[in-house]
Amino acid sequence: MLSSIFAFSTDTVPSIYGTHDAGLVLFSIGIAIFASFMALQIAGMARSSERGFQRQTAIITGAIALGVGIWAMHFIGMLAFDICTRVSFDPSLTLLSMLPGVAASWVALHLLARPGISRRQLAVSGVLVGLGIGSMHYSGMAAMQTSLTLLYEPWLFALSLLVAIVMAMLALWIRFGLSALCQRLSPLAALLSSSVVMGLAISGMHYTGMLAARFSGIPAAGDNTITVQASFMALAVALISVTLTVFVAAANGLLRYRQLLRHASVSESRLRAIVDTAADGLITIDGQGKVRSFNPAAESLFGWREAQIVGRDASVLLQTADAVQYQAYLRDYLATGSSRILDSGGEVDGRHKSGAVLPMRVAIGKIDTPGQLLFVAFVTDMRSSRSMEQALKDSERQYRSLIRNIPGVSFHCSYAPEWKMIFISDAVFNLTGWMPQDFMDGKVRIIDLVHPDDRQRVNDTCVQAAGERRDFENVYRMIHRDGRERWVRESSGPVLDNDGVVGWIDGVILDITDSKLRNAEYEGKVTAISRAMAVIEFDLQGRILAVNQNFLDLLGYQLDDVLGLHHSIFCEAGYVTSPDYGVFWQQLANGQFNTGEYKRIDKHGREVWIQASYNPILNTDGKPFKVVKLATDVSERRAMQESLRAEKERAELAAESKTSFLANMSHEIRTPMNAIIGFTEVLLGTALDSLQRRHLGTVGQSARSLLELLNDILDTAKLEKGATELELVDFSLPDLVEHVAASLRITAHARGLLLQVDVDPGMRQFFLGDARRVQQVLTNLIGNAVKFTEVGHVRVAVGMQDGQVHIAVHDTGIGIPADRLDKIFAPFTQADSSMSRRFGGTGLGTTISLQLVELMQGSITVESTLGVGSVFHVLLPLAPGKAMLRRTEQPVVALPPLRILAADDVPQNVELLLISLGAAGHQVIAASDGESAVREFSKGSFDIVLMDVQMPRIDGLEATRLIRVYEREQGLKPTPIIALTASVLEQDRRAAQAAGMNGFASKPLEMHKLTAEIARLLDLAVAMPPPPPLLGAVERTATGQVDWQRGSALWGGHEALQRAITRFVQANGDCAAMLATELERGDGSVAGHLLHRIKGAAGNLCLVHIDSLLGRIEQAIARQLPVGQLLVQLAAAFMALGGELESGGEARPAPAHAALASAPLDACAAGALLRQAIASLEGGQLDDALMAQVAVMLAPHGQQQRLHLLACAIDDFEFARATGVLRQLLAWLEAPVPADLS
Repeated sequence: MLSSIFAFSTDTVPSIYGTHDAGLVLFSIGIAIFASFMALQIAGMARSSERGFQRQTAIITGAIALGVGIWAMHFIGMLAFDICTRVSFDPSLTLLSMLPGVAASWVALHLLARPGISRRQLAVSGVLVGLGIGSMHYSGMAAMQTSLTLLYEPWLFALSLLVAIVMAMLALWIRFGLSALCQRLSPLAALLSSSVVMGLAISGMHYTGMLAARFSGIPAAGDNTITVQASFMALAVALISVTLTVFVAAANGLLRYRQLLRHASVSESRLRAIVDTAADGLITIDGQGKVRSFNPAAESLFGWREAQIVGRDASVLLQTADAVQYQAYLRDYLATGSSRILDSGGEVDGRHKSGAVLPMRVAIGKIDTPGQLLFVAFVTDMRSSRSMEQALKDSERQYRSLIRNIPGVSFHCSYAPEWKMIFISDAVFNLTGWMPQDFMDGKVRIIDLVHPDDRQRVNDTCVQAAGERRDFENVYRMIHRDGRERWVRESSGPVLDNDGVVGWIDGVILDITDSKLRNAEYEGKVTAISRAMAVIEFDLQGRILAVNQNFLDLLGYQLDDVLGLHHSIFCEAGYVTSPDYGVFWQQLANGQFNTGEYKRIDKHGREVWIQASYNPILNTDGKPFKVVKLATDVSERRAMQESLRAEKERAELAAESKTSFLANMSHEIRTPMNAIIGFTEVLLGTALDSLQRRHLGTVGQSARSLLELLNDILDTAKLEKGATELELVDFSLPDLVEHVAASLRITAHARGLLLQVDVDPGMRQFFLGDARRVQQVLTNLIGNAVKFTEVGHVRVAVGMQDGQVHIAVHDTGIGIPADRLDKIFAPFTQADSSMSRRFGGTGLGTTISLQLVELMQGSITVESTLGVGSVFHVLLPLAPGKAMLRRTEQPVVALPPLRILAADDVPQNVELLLISLGAAGHQVIAASDGESAVREFSKGSFDIVLMDVQMPRIDGLEATRLIRVYEREQGLKPTPIIALTASVLEQDRRAAQAAGMNGFASKPLEMHKLTAEIARLLDLAVAMPPPPPLLGAVERTATGQVDWQRGSALWGGHEALQRAITRFVQANGDCAAMLATELERGDGSVAGHLLHRIKGAAGNLCLVHIDSLLGRIEQAIARQLPVGQLLVQLAAAFMALGGELESGGEARPAPAHAALASAPLDACAAGALLRQAIASLEGGQLDDALMAQVAVMLAPHGQQQRLHLLACAIDDFEFARATGVLRQLLAWLEAPVPADLS
């Protein structure tokens, strides 16, 4: 069978060879290449088709076109062959020969429609395509009808197939592989190359197959019609092939166009949707800078609608500066093609339609379209971005500020072993002395600065905590760059990476050096306190929480004995059950600190006194949560204090007894002294012989000396007792010094001495101080100078020194020995013991002066040379004073004649009113008490009533009430009533008003004030006297006991005043003794009534000193203070008053009036007093009133010496010696005939 196809041996069969028309050969090759090109192009269309139907349609139609092209190339190639014999083709077989070509074309196009192909696919496809081409060729050859026999050379036949396969594979490789290898090869070049190769593969196989054909036989002559028609047929076949191919390409092109159109429409819709829904603004701008499109995002961003902005210049969307730059870039691009406008993107300031600035980011691109230049601007709204950026900056700034202000050093470092610092705050410089950059650059590490002794511990703690994924804390020492050690506390924690591995350490390092030192100091103090003191802790309910050994030792307990028990185990049962104990713990629970001395009971019941402080301890909320008690044992000190307190009380009692005894004895002695002096003066006024007069003169002089002694003792007692108070008044110091010198100048002249006063003319005149005490100091010092100077002079110099008043008393007397200068101010001390016998005196003058000067915050010193003289220096810090007003009597208001009812129980007061008001033409009706006042008022009518408040039987208040009742019952108009009282208290005024009194007049009465008050109550128009003139010096109106000038004006003359005072002394000379008796009985009301009566009379008589003393006694009785000293002063004042009466108004120590003579001694009463005084002293008590009565009773009967010894013993607290003196007095009294009674 193969022998009918292949010619295995060419020797036996003669071959006939034909020729080919070169033109037709080339034409056939061109048809093959054209068909291949079109087929590959259609394959490209099929590859780009998205739908499978279009792809398959393209492949099938392309396969048909290529198959037809292969068939046409083969048919034309056959027409090009001329074998010199008639050749015809079987139409059916010829047409069927197309099918292998079409099939091979479908395989090729199917592969070419793929985006890629493997080597195996390439080989299989090449074989199939090659075999398809070969099948088409040889099937076409089989359709040839000729008289010759057609056989094929086997090897050439195989070669033709191989050529077809190789060339097909090459064509496919060129389509797929060459473009991949040569990136620069364009798609058209690749397509052309592949088409040429494919066309050559088709042509090469055909002509190689023709070479393999062997024609044998005898050709038929003249029958070669194929030659005639070859060119025409070739053109017809080519035209049909090309037409079919073009038709197929056009059909596929149309499908491709529809596909591309649909694609473009979809793409446009997609692009429009993207543009419309884009968050950024998209603006299309033409070459003239006009807006061509404006997407919704741009509308929202700029506030323009697309219809409004299209056609406008795009510069309206920019702020002025950016708009100018944009226009310059556009002009530059149009002129030079510069791309600066494309590079001008970035952040610019846009302009909203409203004109507001619009931060935005712009990117500009160019669209190359034929005949038109367009730019696309992508605009992003940067407002939120800038806000976010600003927020980030603010957050970063806050974070940096936070890091900077966090106490301590914040850090972020890598984990071990490098410990590289990634971030560390600036505070590290203060802690270490190294800059933060030094740590981040690796110059130094934190771990390297840790103290060597702490470094391993710190490292191990960090590694262990990191391994356990927990935070940790370290306290360690760090070495500063300057070598100092700093204690720090590090609080850190591990930071994990994405894989859960510890990558970093974050932490904070705090410098705790100061707190460490404070804690160490605190712990040291606590330890020291615990060692030195007893310490115990309680909860707020008083239960014991902790206690140290000192406290246990103090109260004899063991620790187990007290823990958990209550504080009450240390206290007395009575105190624990008292309300005070509960209050005490409530105060502690409220946080109140308590301290003091407390009595506690130890384990064995022994009393222990402790000095303790209970300290509530506060928690972090400021609320107490426990109490710490610190205690020390003060039992010994307490016992010592009790002993000292008892001794002090005994000493104070003794001192008080001494002082009271001195005052009372001085007072009691004054009463008999007044009798002695008075009766001596009376006797001296009678007819006496010279011897009697000399004896009586001696008695009088001795009595006066004793009176001076008593005065000094009284002043000393007052000063020692602290009962002397300063009365600050304005006074003229030069006048005061001159007055004292004038009072002593007579004595000095009598001794032949010159007494002179030198006052610095440059010093001020007026000072503020106690003028009476300054006068007393000057009297003592100048009096001593006169007394102890026999020849020469006494000079008083007054000036200023260092802002203080300096008074120097110079004398040319006997002087003071140097060894006695430091004792000259001691009580009862003189220059030597012989002076008291030679010059007399008690030695109290300088003592009293020193005490008074020191009371006035001054100082006194002395300079003396024995036999030459002495100088006493007094420095007084007196404040500047004011000029004083002249004390002049105000004129009495002229009143019309009135009918006046005057009620007073003191005859002198009634007498004063009768004289004063009677002289003014008034009719005065007198009443001696309230009862008689009411009776007199009911007898007749009066213009005004003068009512003493305190009177016997019915007082002035009750009498006023009765008068008001009588007036209401009788329907009478109320008569004005003026209260007369020595009280100046406001409650007494209110009581008088409540009783119905209308006015108030204070005793001692001043007639101008009384008449002014009467005029006010009677509503009489009277002229008030002018104010007194201002003087430059003090004008003294009172000397001694009596203010004679005012009293004479009040009583209508000197004689009338003197007679009234004489009657007053006769009635009240023994009032001091009477008051002492009443007070001894405990009848304060009788004593008070007596005081009020006498004080009112003394005030009206202008007895200024006695009035003042009576007022002080009245106040002392009201305050329940001792009055013995004041009673002595009162008795002395009455004695001085008697002397002043004898001298006719000149203040001097003088013999007492005869009315002051003492009564005969009542021996029984005196004995009872002495026994009572002895019992009092033996009982350790001193009764001031009792001692005053003893002195008053015995002094006039020659016992002055014993009484003086008694006073000295009491002054020295020698109560045993004082008791002995009293027993001597009792023995003298009980003797049958007292030896020295006279």
